[in-house]
Amino acid sequence: MKKLFVSFLMGGVVLLYTPVETRADIFGGLGSNAIDTSFVDRASSEIEKRVTKGDARDLARLYRKIYYMPVWTDRNGYTDLAVSLIKLIKKDPTIVPDMEIYRSAASVRNMLVNASRSGDFRKKMDAEFAMSRLYLAYARYRIYGGIDWKSFDAYRKELEKKYDARVGWDRYAPPISPETLLLRATKGEELKTLFEKAEPRRFGYAKLKRYLLKYIDIRKRGGWQRVSGRSIKPGAKSSEIPLIRRHLEMTGDLRGCGESASDSEVYDKCLQKAVRRFRLRNGLKASSTIDKATKKALNVSVEEKIDKIRLNLDRIKWLWRKEERVRIELNIPSFRLYFRDGDILVNTMRVITGKPNHPTPSFHDRMEYIVVNPYWKIPESIVKQEMIKHLLKNPYYYRRQGKTLHKTWSEDSPEVDPGSVNWAKYRGKKHIPYYFMQAPGYKNALGKIKFVFPNHFSVYIHDTPTKKLFFRSQRAFSHGCMRIQKPRELLKTLSLYNENIDVESIMERLTTRNKKTIVLRNKIPVDITYLTAFVDDYGYLNFRGDIYGYDAFQMRNYPYALHRVHNREKSGDRAKTKDTKRRESGRKKSAEKSASSTKRVKKDHKPSSAKSKSTPKKSEKSLKSPAVPAQNPTKKISRPAVKEVKKTDAKERRQKPEAKSGSTRKNPDGDKTPKSTEIRKRDTKSVDKGAVSSPKEKSHTPEKREKGKGSKEYDIIEIYL
Repeated sequence: MKKLFVSFLMGGVVLLYTPVETRADIFGGLGSNAIDTSFVDRASSEIEKRVTKGDARDLARLYRKIYYMPVWTDRNGYTDLAVSLIKLIKKDPTIVPDMEIYRSAASVRNMLVNASRSGDFRKKMDAEFAMSRLYLAYARYRIYGGIDWKSFDAYRKELEKKYDARVGWDRYAPPISPETLLLRATKGEELKTLFEKAEPRRFGYAKLKRYLLKYIDIRKRGGWQRVSGRSIKPGAKSSEIPLIRRHLEMTGDLRGCGESASDSEVYDKCLQKAVRRFRLRNGLKASSTIDKATKKALNVSVEEKIDKIRLNLDRIKWLWRKEERVRIELNIPSFRLYFRDGDILVNTMRVITGKPNHPTPSFHDRMEYIVVNPYWKIPESIVKQEMIKHLLKNPYYYRRQGKTLHKTWSEDSPEVDPGSVNWAKYRGKKHIPYYFMQAPGYKNALGKIKFVFPNHFSVYIHDTPTKKLFFRSQRAFSHGCMRIQKPRELLKTLSLYNENIDVESIMERLTTRNKKTIVLRNKIPVDITYLTAFVDDYGYLNFRGDIYGYDAFQMRNYPYALHRVHNREKSGDRAKTKDTKRRESGRKKSAEKSASSTKRVKKDHKPSSAKSKSTPKKSEKSLKSPAVPAQNPTKKISRPAVKEVKKTDAKERRQKPEAKSGSTRKNPDGDKTPKSTEIRKRDTKSVDKGAVSSPKEKSHTPEKREKGKGSKEYDIIEIYL
């Protein structure tokens, strides 16, 4: 027995036959004891009618793949596949109650149960379509993620017009679609297993997902509190230290310190190590000082961290899936290149990537050859944007840098005199029919070695004469190509996998200016990625800055974001209620004090005239205060005179740093310092530049004090920076 579908295509009748055997094959995974052909025939015709008449293209594509068969409902109510999908969503630890998928699953489940109880055919069909929409939402979440790639492509085009440069990001579609996955599930394969198989196996996806679960758990426990105030140096005391300690305990940076120091306000050595770890994981230099940059990283909420992890997991879903044993991976935000052999990190080095207005593209390709002593053929965009302004003033400006002008890109083509060219003619977007080249040498912008993997972005990896830039933590300085710190080491590493690379002869050639091209026998795959959250080779979660602003844009329309305004308002409301209660209690106390003091004044000191009534109470106190210098008692002092006395008093104290008051009080760092010293510190901002500052203030320069110490650890922990 066969079911006949009739549809019109290109003016002809196409007969589509779905055998009962196929129907049984599809329903094998639905858990039905017996196939009710009458229900299936009626449901199939209803499904086909709805998807063809309606505007549900995604549902039409889904049901076309499974021959318009009902997969979630049957004559008894709902199938086992429907139950497994609801359970899978409910038990998925990455889906939190704030997400739309979670709420949809609860409402669709109720809809399915009600339709099953009523037995009404139309309600069953409504539930069928609701389940299909829920499945598509969950399948897209697991397979594709939530990044709106169409709007991102439009954004890249806007940036290209703005910068007059390529802004590239190649995507590689996941190997399975939601439609194919459902078809396989209807044939008996477990839905959970199919989704697990659809996940990427590269770029630390599984490890990053485990950290997502960890941070979701931290959010359930309330997350961490914000910190503020001044920088905190090792050994200092601060009321914020317990908050920072609890934060770093949650994230796993603080360990092995014991519970005795948990409430201490002293910035001890164990916490200093944790802060250094935290800074390194967040792309900052190794330092024990809790400075402005450290506090900024600490104040990123747990919701924002979760969103960043999710966003990067979704990016990995669209990266190159095929994993080869030997490969090169380069992550733009971390400014690092990794040479891998299986699970072994063979080599790693620092990288200089493209500037924000000349971003390095994200893509996959294969390294095919190496050029020793390369020529730099300067792109026309660089000539127009950076060189032509100098050529207008002096046509021979670039001759001292070894840059020569030619009629073609051929290195043997005759040179053109730059003075004979009317450069004013080529301002703007007009094509320049001449080509600048820089001959091989140590001044060459490409250095001595170039590693080429031909691509449509015309970028490559190369050496550089500007080595000092590698010691900066943020290294976005190029025009899109990737400069590496150790090109000779990369050459030696490549020689381990390519026997035709003779390292000794190449090293000899590097002492000359003779160009040579070496073709690799074993082409090495190269992946250029843009991951701002990733797990390093030590198993630690890392975060990096959004140097090109891609995170900010992709997060605008991100459907799974938790850091929305309503969450911030909730946390803000909680903080406001605490603050307002504190302020109100303070106001009540101050009001009670002022009321009692005014009663006392009225009883003890009755004014003799109207003039004395109008005299402010503050001026009375200031005249009676022993801190004010002695004045002539017979001379009446008006209100402005009192202010001037105070100003001169503060000025005298600034000019005499040796005068200290005996009384002490705690400063914001928790130390006990004399009042006069504290005033002097606070007032140094208004003192002239020529004023002498105290030795204690001079020691407050963390850059000078920790430069040597920090740079050592910075060099030791190469994997981070």
